[in-house]
Amino acid sequence: QGQAQIIINMVDYGLDPQEAGDAPRWQHEGSSEPTGEPAEGVGLLYLETGVPAASKAQLEAMGWVLRGPNGGFGGYQNVVMQQNPGGRWTYGAATEMRKDGIALAY
Repeated sequence: QGQAQIIINMVDYGLDPQEAGDAPRWQHEGSSEPTGEPAEGVGLLYLETGVPAASKAQLEAMGWVLRGPNGGFGGYQNVVMQQNPGGRWTYGAATEMRKDGIALAY
């Protein structure tokens, strides 16, 4: 789920690689049984700190059961080749703020 959230942040919301990785994440669990059969309800939605209160209220109004961070939001490093407005290609790098890492490109 984490990598999909990063891609959505970059493609749909236009965030740069670091902003995309720093954005609050969510994790969904429990909408199916271990057998793959649907479970009752929508499961649990774990939200990181930083999700706006208005967003939480909307999710709860839609029936989601919300929980705080559970520590399972993954890790992320990214190197992206980008074309600047002058047409020159450069590299951009980002790393996860949730764990040790370094943003480095050569």
